[in-house]
Amino acid sequence: MSRFSEQQAAAGASTLRRLRFLITPRWIAMILAVTAFTLSAFMFLAPWQFSRSRQQDQQNAQIAAAIAAAPVPISRLMSLDSQPPADAIWHTVTATGRFDATKQAYIRLRQDNSGSPASEVVVPLVMADGTSVLVDRGYVSFTSVQAAAPLPPLPSGTVTVTGRVQADLVDPKHRPPVTAPDGREQYLATNSELAGPGRVYRGYIQLTPDSPAVIQPIALPQQDSGPFFSYALQWIGFGIIAVLGIGYFIYREFSDPVSGDIYVGPNGDGAADVTGDAHRDAVRDAANGAAGVAGPVAGGGETAGDDAVLATGAAVGHADDHARGTKRGRRARFDKSQLYDQ
Repeated sequence: MSRFSEQQAAAGASTLRRLRFLITPRWIAMILAVTAFTLSAFMFLAPWQFSRSRQQDQQNAQIAAAIAAAPVPISRLMSLDSQPPADAIWHTVTATGRFDATKQAYIRLRQDNSGSPASEVVVPLVMADGTSVLVDRGYVSFTSVQAAAPLPPLPSGTVTVTGRVQADLVDPKHRPPVTAPDGREQYLATNSELAGPGRVYRGYIQLTPDSPAVIQPIALPQQDSGPFFSYALQWIGFGIIAVLGIGYFIYREFSDPVSGDIYVGPNGDGAADVTGDAHRDAVRDAANGAAGVAGPVAGGGETAGDDAVLATGAAVGHADDHARGTKRGRRARFDKSQLYDQ
């Protein structure tokens, strides 16, 4: 084997020895943790947020189209047998009939358009063919309900109302109604069953601001894209930072290993620096001897002895630095022990 090949083989063996830290338990655990987090960020978390962003955009487009559409008769978008389809929600419909004031009720634990506690007022509208639809008149304040303040009167006779289609809401605990101070029932969910019995359209309608019988109309939903797209980008950024971070620490550990690690010796093989320790002990012994002789000879007493000790101590320091040269390398620049609490 040529000298060049021997040097290459020696360099390769030295590199492998310096990479042995990668198979220690703490590094294996760190690499596995970073790998799991990065894969989760790239394959699950970011795609999940992108999917939610697309769903939000589709919902906003559907709401915008429904709001912009012209009103149609209630029978076009609502059914007696099933809930209104998704593309009908927020669409405007018209219905003609008479209000049944005896079944007017509250939907409690709501907030008005400014975020204040409120209740919604619902009442059935009975049409000429005997079918009914539940109409949401809008909000009244919580304080007015508790004070038993009278509700704005319903129009008498036959009226035509305009409202936006909504699907039924359900109280998952099916809690019974409670009685309001004015004697009306208070429910927790707006549901078409409140307009029964009889033939009732499934779902209900929320009155528009210009419709008869409206109190305080319910505002249209906000049509923003939400934070989902930015969250997806953040997850991608976190995954990239994790990969770059572990790569940086591997580079630092390879190029500037911590002094005293069990996998790094003076020659990169983990062996103890016996020769260096013996050399330092011999130099220290010589320093102590020189100090003992220099004291009486100098005549000046302690001053000459101190000078000898200081001079020899400097030599010991240089010897220590030389003995640790191959082991510490550039440790003076960076010491990972500073990263941890002592």
